[in-house]
Amino acid sequence: MKLSTISRPRINFTQSHEWIAWNGSVGFVGVSAYRLKEVKKITDIKYFPSKSTVERGTLIAEIHTAEEIIPVLAPVACKFLGQNQQLKQNPNLIIESPQDNGWVFFVSPVKFGTQELLLSPEAYKKFTQTIVTV
Repeated sequence: MKLSTISRPRINFTQSHEWIAWNGSVGFVGVSAYRLKEVKKITDIKYFPSKSTVERGTLIAEIHTAEEIIPVLAPVACKFLGQNQQLKQNPNLIIESPQDNGWVFFVSPVKFGTQELLLSPEAYKKFTQTIVTV
């Protein structure tokens, strides 16, 4: 499997390893390449969409692998707009292109300018360097 190292422009991260990339008033949400580095195959994706506004940290989806379930949380207070339809045919797109085409869902933020709650790519890299692996 060929893995992409491309990252979307205007990308920010959470400490729980979600990313959000802004394209106008829409945010595309995925899971960081760092969090997915040990994942070999995705077996299923389960969504918990809400028709109303959800708070930051709300469970929106789960990525199922043979070894674990990876929660995907709302990185900002937002309204769920939909899921990545490409994942129905190829759920492994999440690990093949984790920070670009492998986005999981897209949202509309409750208010703009909430990036102060998120980590820049540089800050996220520093954050992951402090994580102790067992």
